[in-house]
Amino acid sequence: MESKISPSSELKLLGKGQLLPHLQTSISHASQSIWVVGPWLDAYFVGKVIDSIRYPEIEVRFIVRIADEGIIDSKTLSALNLARKNIPNYHARSLLNLHSKVILIDTDVFYLGSTNWYWYSLHKSQEMTVTGKTIIIPELILELMDYWDKATPLTTDDVKGYHDLDPIKKDVYDLVK
Repeated sequence: MESKISPSSELKLLGKGQLLPHLQTSISHASQSIWVVGPWLDAYFVGKVIDSIRYPEIEVRFIVRIADEGIIDSKTLSALNLARKNIPNYHARSLLNLHSKVILIDTDVFYLGSTNWYWYSLHKSQEMTVTGKTIIIPELILELMDYWDKATPLTTDDVKGYHDLDPIKKDVYDLVK
């Protein structure tokens, strides 16, 4: 018996150097919302998101990591400040010890894998990310909504003093040693 997989249930594996161009194309087709979930961001990545958005009214949500000590790294706060200044419908929250790396576009297309949303992870690190339609795993939307509900809102005051636009050129684990 031959199994047929419809285009709506296909997954695509993206490796080193493949993710960002693919993601930018998906973002350019977004018409409603973009969710960026990941422990760390840098201004390089957020700049790529900003440059890829075609419709300024799109809601863009960020969920980032806050450590046990109540700390969010300064590169991530700088990236969020850049987003705040350039994305009219921007929202950000932090979630304790977040480690997930997910992007959800129009609740239709997802990117899920090991890739962090900063320069080093996107260009130098050996990462894998799977992309596909949420029809394959609709629970992903519910899980991200649960993350959002549990996360703490980040205010303008939380991010506005951060202006480090340099990309993260090392693995973040090397930076915390």
